[in-house]
Order: sequence, then C-alpha cells, then structure tokens
Amino acid sequence: MIHYTCDLCGCPISSERYEAKIEVAPVHDPDDISSDDLTADHLQLIADEIDAMESTGEFELEETGTKKLNLDFCESCAQRFLRSPLNLSPGPRVKFSNN
Repeated sequence: MIHYTCDLCGCPISSERYEAKIEVAPVHDPDDISSDDLTADHLQLIADEIDAMESTGEFELEETGTKKLNLDFCESCAQRFLRSPLNLSPGPRVKFSNN
C-alpha cells in the first residue's frame, strides 16, 4: 500500500490528498534576438565550452531545462498553498508612536 506524506507540513495524509503539479521552464522571447545572436559562430562557442571543460576537469553542465515538481498536500495545507502559492506573507506591521 502506498502512503502519502504532506510536502508542506510533513504529516501523513490519511483521507483527502491534493496534488500540485508545477513546471518551471526557461522562456525565450523572440523579440530579444539581436543581430549578434544571428551572426555568432555557435559551433565555435561549443568548442570553447568543451575546451574549458577539458582544461578544468569539470564535466558537469548547468541544468537549464524544464523542471517538473509534483507536490502532495493534506487538505489544510492545500488551502494554505492556494491562498499563498509562493508562501509570501506580509511583513510585520510597523507601529509608530504618537510623537
């Protein structure tokens, strides 16, 4: 039997389970293409990257692709997530004295 745990509060989910599917992907605006982008020697840029990797010994490339996240929530955390998906809460209120 599969057991689910809330990804927000960490409690076991026994009854209703809610799932959030989030996809984060790089976006390229076609209006931002400049003439330099069109005239660049991309094969030379790749060769330069390979040379740099060989000289430093670091063979890991930066992850730039799409990331997909699946989050499981209990009922109360799902409601909390829907109210503030980025978990942004307003800062503390500043009280000024009557000077």
